[in-house]
Amino acid sequence: MSSASTPWIALAANEQLPILEDPVLKAAGDAFEVRGVALPYKPLSAEEEAHWAGALEGAGAILLRSGYITASLLDRLPDLKVIAVHGAGVDPVDVAACTERGVLVTNTPGANADAVTEITFGLMLALLRRIPEAAHKAKAEKAWDSARHTGGELKGRVLGLIGLGQIGQRVARIADAFGMGVIAHDPALSEEEITRRGAEPMSFDGVLASADILSLHAPAIPATRHMINADAIAKMKPSAMIVNCARGSLIDEAALSQALVEGRLGGAALDVLEGEPPDPNSPIYGAPNLIVTPHMAGSTEECLRTIAGTAGADMVRVLSGQPPLHPVNEI
Repeated sequence: MSSASTPWIALAANEQLPILEDPVLKAAGDAFEVRGVALPYKPLSAEEEAHWAGALEGAGAILLRSGYITASLLDRLPDLKVIAVHGAGVDPVDVAACTERGVLVTNTPGANADAVTEITFGLMLALLRRIPEAAHKAKAEKAWDSARHTGGELKGRVLGLIGLGQIGQRVARIADAFGMGVIAHDPALSEEEITRRGAEPMSFDGVLASADILSLHAPAIPATRHMINADAIAKMKPSAMIVNCARGSLIDEAALSQALVEGRLGGAALDVLEGEPPDPNSPIYGAPNLIVTPHMAGSTEECLRTIAGTAGADMVRVLSGQPPLHPVNEI
């Protein structure tokens, strides 16, 4: 186990710690101590930052499931060598500041692909069949006839995918099994590769105009911020629905909310909102025909363990003087 001079591994998670702990402990073996640190998932005040820096003192590695890593926090953690993000998106981390300070950042690309794919279809079905509304009326209100309604089917509808990476291509395959038409736009892929991955290639505007259901699977980068805005929504069918299990910043929530209120979209299901924790005053909360889930797409026991094991192995590699398998930056 660790001594006072041996760096330790911090599991920065404010929930689901037991699921994460076992695979990281296995990766660490007897070489490194592993401790849970309930770092809150919000920007920290100077006073809060000082407190959590104290809790992380001496940590050589952080598995980051909750919390933000800023330049000022990094300055308080001189022993830190690696931050392993528990997932694919690294937007909670100031990667440039990490690079400047010689801290490696890793992620786990594709490790949550199956879980996110499954919930994507869960949300599509929930929208089309209005499952949450019917379930609430049938149970909470003890209604029956009034809870029953006529929904729609996936079969025969056109699914538009923005992004056709590891998740998007899985969604495309399953959509085909449902009998859906699949179209996609991904500027990182050739038309031939998009076809190979199971979709008909189209321009961004073409996907918007043709999709009955638009499913977002793009990264959070400056070029994709608010890609679904008022102009984009105006190009969509009034009956179309949007599903977002990727990043909240892809959607302009004010524009989406207004479109739903005015009946210019058929509905939306969002597992992510802009800024996390999201702004409780966001207009999205007042929109009709909307399902919101709390960024739970990757929250299955299988997925959490897989990601934690992958991240844990990279943290141990870095602390042992080896290069990580999934680096985000170079130092």
